[in-house]
Amino acid sequence: MSVDRPTVAPEPRRNPDGTVTVRTSDAGPVRIACPAWCFVEHGYRHPPAKAEITHKSEPQWALTSPTVFGEVGVGPVHIAQQPYASTRTAVVVVVESGTEEFHVGPADARRFSVAFRQLADLIDATADQVEVLRAGEGQ
Repeated sequence: MSVDRPTVAPEPRRNPDGTVTVRTSDAGPVRIACPAWCFVEHGYRHPPAKAEITHKSEPQWALTSPTVFGEVGVGPVHIAQQPYASTRTAVVVVVESGTEEFHVGPADARRFSVAFRQLADLIDATADQVEVLRAGEGQ
């Protein structure tokens, strides 16, 4: 493969009206309205099924203050919507967690607890955003 060729599909550009056309594996090109909070430009490596088209907001993390491991992120949290999925058309809060283990002493454990409290605040704020977005879905 040539080094000047992209390894992923080029990302579609938003049209002036806020829509994007996504080539799907089952429905061909689908023109979708892309919410202002969506940071994804919908350039998929392989054409998704129409039901797999997903809008996502920027991911956000809470960080510990420096520990013996350096700064450690907890999260991320983001908003997501799959407008064509048969079971989930509502906007939702996505909270991701890893499986990494950290063995720490009391001081670093307290740094983690601060980061988890910040993450809880972030989750609450994201839930507030989702409630506002859901309230406007019927418009």
